[in-house]
Amino acid sequence: MKHIIKILTFAILLITINGCNEKRKEEPASLNLGNAILSVPQYSVLKHDDYYVWGASMTRTDDGTCHLYYSRWKKVYSFKGWLTDSEIAYATAQEPGGPYSFQKTILKGRGAGHWDENSAHNPHIKKFGDLYYLYFISNTSEDLGLAGRNNRRYTQRIGVAVANDPAGPWKVSDTPLIDYQKGKPAHGYMVNPSVCKKPDGDYLMMFKTRPANSEESKKFNAIHCIAISNAPAGPFTIADKPILTEYTAEDPFIWYQNDRFYAILDDQFGKYLGFHGLALFESADGYEWKISEHRLVSKTEIEWEGGTVSQLQHLERPQLWFNEQGEPAILFCALKLKSDDISNQDSTLTFNVHIPLATK
Repeated sequence: MKHIIKILTFAILLITINGCNEKRKEEPASLNLGNAILSVPQYSVLKHDDYYVWGASMTRTDDGTCHLYYSRWKKVYSFKGWLTDSEIAYATAQEPGGPYSFQKTILKGRGAGHWDENSAHNPHIKKFGDLYYLYFISNTSEDLGLAGRNNRRYTQRIGVAVANDPAGPWKVSDTPLIDYQKGKPAHGYMVNPSVCKKPDGDYLMMFKTRPANSEESKKFNAIHCIAISNAPAGPFTIADKPILTEYTAEDPFIWYQNDRFYAILDDQFGKYLGFHGLALFESADGYEWKISEHRLVSKTEIEWEGGTVSQLQHLERPQLWFNEQGEPAILFCALKLKSDDISNQDSTLTFNVHIPLATK
């Protein structure tokens, strides 16, 4: 009898353990990127004296070379010149944190008659299969009857350039990947794409847009949308329901990890964090999104090696690079220092920073 009781007790214990394991599978540990932020070496920046530099995205090839793509435009055009005169430049390094060396300009506005007439901006590099996909935004000079810069702002669209090699040559899409789709919630401009591959093999894009009739509103009421395709170069179909509609956010970067979709966004107005910073969101299916348990990725500040802290006016364009183990290892961001904090940098110049993350 005692032997039977022992067997039954052991069986119950196994069932309990398996039940706990199943629960852990259903509820993966919440990601905490904020705790992984490390101090930044002084060489982990990229800037040019005569250019504004904004936003970088990196991929690494098997030979160890790091290939970086970033926006830049001449300072003579002012900071707002990104809309008309931005180009995408290409730099390389032997380590993910840099230092990076400029190689060449790879994309510019192609002129009248093209969807990417005026600029090439906000690069987002991905390798899918044997090809490299460089997603970016541009605009045209079409007269929409809107005031000032809004004619160009509201012609902004998302495209992609494809190459066999990170150095190019690049083939730019003949048409935008996303445009108006009847009955879908994306209107006005469609910008700042981020793309990841889903477990089912499809491709998920998150991008910023505006609701219907937003051209008539002065309110900055940007929303985000999800789009799906069975190929990384599209065509993409916009989902019926917009996301992150309650508050404005910027510059999504999405990825899939540990049975979850994650996204970092710039919470410019502090509605998700309570202050301006980078916030983490998550989704079980890629369509329904919520703020993560560990929502703070970074405040608008940078701690340099040695302990100096720079307060920032802007910390935007978050882009992650993942190491060979699939862990987030570098957070690339664009920044501008506050005017009262030069911290041995030129506060009139924007530049990119490559923030190391702690990994296992």
